[in-house]
Amino acid sequence: MAIDDIDLRILDMLQRNGKLSQAKIAGAVGLTTPSVNERIKKMERHGMIKGFVALLDHEKMGLPLTAYIDVALEHPRFEKSFVDDLERLLAVQECHYLAGDFAYRLKVKASNPGSLADFIQHRLLAIRGVARTRTCLSLASKKESTLLPLVNEPDKEK
Repeated sequence: MAIDDIDLRILDMLQRNGKLSQAKIAGAVGLTTPSVNERIKKMERHGMIKGFVALLDHEKMGLPLTAYIDVALEHPRFEKSFVDDLERLLAVQECHYLAGDFAYRLKVKASNPGSLADFIQHRLLAIRGVARTRTCLSLASKKESTLLPLVNEPDKEK
């Protein structure tokens, strides 16, 4: 799907505030509300917009601990089942396929060190094919964002 500068502006506005009304977006980009509605639906159909969610504060939700867990698998044949099993683990927020000694890096939220240890021991290491893990704890998050640079300016500031 080809997108134009107006689509990019719509996407930029939505990723900053998914609750913006289509009328406000229309006014900002110089289109009618039905035109904006059709563009958004088209971008959803083509998978450019995956969905709309509420971003929760993990600390206020009782999950102040962030860990990055590197996972090595016994053999590449376990990759598909490993990723499928991760889909069921809500504590895993992200899973990245890596080059190097470990196959995957997971971003995991936990309520405390004990619950993290329990997750690793009884959930992660119980997945068939997991050979070993390495865990790094985040002491503080200095920047977390869901924003992508869209408006033809990769280094655009807020």
